[in-house]
Parts: sequence; structure tokens; C-alpha cells
Amino acid sequence: MRKLVFPIVFSTILVGCTPLSLFYKEGAPVQRMNSDLADCKLRALRDVPVDQDTRYIPGQEAPRVICDAAGVCQTIWVQITPDTIETYDANEEVRKEYVGACMAKSGYAPVRLPACQDAVVKATTLKATKVLPPLSANSCAIRLKTGQYQIVTPPT
Repeated sequence: MRKLVFPIVFSTILVGCTPLSLFYKEGAPVQRMNSDLADCKLRALRDVPVDQDTRYIPGQEAPRVICDAAGVCQTIWVQITPDTIETYDANEEVRKEYVGACMAKSGYAPVRLPACQDAVVKATTLKATKVLPPLSANSCAIRLKTGQYQIVTPPT
């Protein structure tokens, strides 16, 4: 149990520090943006379906010198990491581009907002953003425990 607590707490702390990436259109309701994004993702999945591929990744080998009692030495190669087989979606990047183009057609642009400084968080009454506000160079985001976010533009 103790082994699980640290990674969970640490990952929760890190999520609060990471930038917020979202599609942005000033004045758009967040609920509408989420709905438009879901529609675009659904269309992307329909038009650019999953193409599961497999790749073989050989393990790493290293030389090892072995000597017998008579002092005769030879070098052999020893595998130090195992071979792996990895499956991946060959269309994943194309689908992401499709979603971006679809959202752009609806007037959205991708933005990345830094996490707000502690002083800004402490001075803010926390509540989820319902309508995407105007942004400025010092806009930032607060991730809420609910999984939602609050976009803040502190005074300069």
C-alpha cells in the first residue's frame, strides 16, 4: 500500500504544475468546446481509423571477456536487455492533425497556458471556467481537483 501512495501523490502534484493545452475560441462555452472536440475526434476516428502495426525492437548486447584457467580469453556477446515487440497505431498522428483541422474549421485555435503561480492560486476564488475568457500574455490556468480548469488573467 505504501508503495502506491507516493506515485499517486507525486503524479497529482505534477498535474497541477503542467501547462494546460486546449482548443480556444474567445467567448465559447467550455461545454460547447468539449462537444465540438468530441465530434471532431469521432469524425477523425471514422475517417482515419486505427491502423495497428507491430514493430520488433532488438534487445541490447554487450561484450564480455571470459578467460579459462590457462589464461585463454575470448569475447562473447551477452544480451543485457530483452527483445521487445511493440504495437502502435500508425494513424495516431494523422488523426491528431485531422482533429486540429476540424477544430480550426469551427474557429478554435490550439493554446497552451502555463500553470498559475502559487500566489495567483491563493488570491483566486476557485471555480471552473464556463466560458473561454479573453487571453493576455500573463494568462494562466489552475487545474481543479474535479479535472476541470480555471483560466485566470492576473493584473499586471
